[in-house]
Amino acid sequence: MNNLITNKPSMTSLEISELVGKRHDNVKRTIETLASRGVIQLPQIEEVENKQSNSPNRFADGYRFEGESGKRDSIVVVAQLSPEFTARLVDRWRELEEANARPALTEIEMIAAMAADAVRQQKRLTHVEAKVEEVAETIENIKRGSVPAGWSGYTVLKIKCGMTKFKCQTLVKAYGIPTDTITMMTPDGQPRPMGIVEDAPFMAAFRHMMSEAEQRGTRWYHPKMNLFNAVGWAG
Repeated sequence: MNNLITNKPSMTSLEISELVGKRHDNVKRTIETLASRGVIQLPQIEEVENKQSNSPNRFADGYRFEGESGKRDSIVVVAQLSPEFTARLVDRWRELEEANARPALTEIEMIAAMAADAVRQQKRLTHVEAKVEEVAETIENIKRGSVPAGWSGYTVLKIKCGMTKFKCQTLVKAYGIPTDTITMMTPDGQPRPMGIVEDAPFMAAFRHMMSEAEQRGTRWYHPKMNLFNAVGWAG
């Protein structure tokens, strides 16, 4: 809380003892000795919390280093206690300063962030519900053995265009017409996969292909189709 009020990065003697692996009372004694010699300024003493302790009494009197002068003095203390840990202390101060430099969200910004998150959650939920409905519809179509609106099987397409099933499949591949597979129920109740094709793109591709096709006797020719029959085609 003190760190929030002063808006300054700070470090306690207890944190220093944890960083260098020394007893807290030894760290405090070193601080007081250096301050008595005028090497550092004696920091503010206050009740500090040992967050790593599981003991009910996690609080103890300790010193708090703040700001640039506190940073300098804490480095001096660590250099006196354990020189090899000086780099670790400098890294810890950098972490504290970077964390302090990040601007805190205002209450309005927090509410806006929560609202945006709620919208994202709702979109995800709506998407999941739509998928559930889609799956349920697919299952129902399988039960009914029905072809979705706007789609046809090759048996129906043969009647519409007058070509054989094989040539209908050739047209689908040549023009990249959307296809799908559904499960139909046979008369004896067995599921059977059936290929279906989207009607409108198929008929559009068929008419375009026929506008380019050349009639050869009773049959037609197109580079993408070779020779084929188109029974009932009148141009």
